[in-house]
Amino acid sequence: MSNFKGIKTHESVQLSTNSDSSNVAKKTLVHRASSKIICKPNKTANRAKSTVSTKHNHLPSKSRSVQADSLAALHNNFRNKGFSRETRKLLRASWRSGTQQYYACKFKRFNSWCSEREQDPYAATLAECADFLSQLYTSGLQYRTIAGCRSMLSSLLPPIDNVQIGQHPYMIRLLRVVFNSRPPKVNLVPEWDLQKVLDILQKSPFEPFLKADVKCLTYKVVFLTAIGRCSDIQALRIGEGFVNVQKKGLVFLRPGLSNQDRPNHYGTKMFVPYFEHNKKLDP
Repeated sequence: MSNFKGIKTHESVQLSTNSDSSNVAKKTLVHRASSKIICKPNKTANRAKSTVSTKHNHLPSKSRSVQADSLAALHNNFRNKGFSRETRKLLRASWRSGTQQYYACKFKRFNSWCSEREQDPYAATLAECADFLSQLYTSGLQYRTIAGCRSMLSSLLPPIDNVQIGQHPYMIRLLRVVFNSRPPKVNLVPEWDLQKVLDILQKSPFEPFLKADVKCLTYKVVFLTAIGRCSDIQALRIGEGFVNVQKKGLVFLRPGLSNQDRPNHYGTKMFVPYFEHNKKLDP
């Protein structure tokens, strides 16, 4: 390190205070300024080692193990628009933990693609974004996956020509071609037979009720509530204050927000009715 006169500096940027985002890094390193690195001549060093390439000096150095982060891109976008620190924190919190994880996965793929081509993922051009989506199509990915990556690019990267990347006419045309040539697949046959599941739940080891163990009874209740969304079922609690036993069934109070909750559409209850005509299916 003594051979360098100048070293790039970084600043520690707080990305998220959301405790639910466990797999999203709390801090990352973001370039504060691009400073030129000047090397002193070293007679004992190999010429290849003493030569510094300046073709892509704006890119993060792999030797520093600086991992590109989706929220870092969002933070830079908000900061460039002049928002204060507190406002940026609130704007980042508008994404729920599930959305953050979804975009983080997509951005990780995009960052890997940019690294292979020595491109800066935070300053990608319209042509580079289109090439990325084209590569996804060439690799055999389906329309929904490619459309999700377009949404990620549109949400994280700054607009181009005052137009969000995902809404640019060229990107719309590109996704239209993907949709026409590789439309989403629709399953005509259900993945599981409801009647078969109900028949099994009426037999051993789920019945008789008094002889069934807690594990099988838990499985039975989960199957009977499986008509709901997986995320809603996963969030159910059976402790005090979360279950209300009524004559016509059970009411589960869902903590937190579900995927379909909006300011004008907010519902946290899940009702599981009793099977009056078949007590073996009664949870």
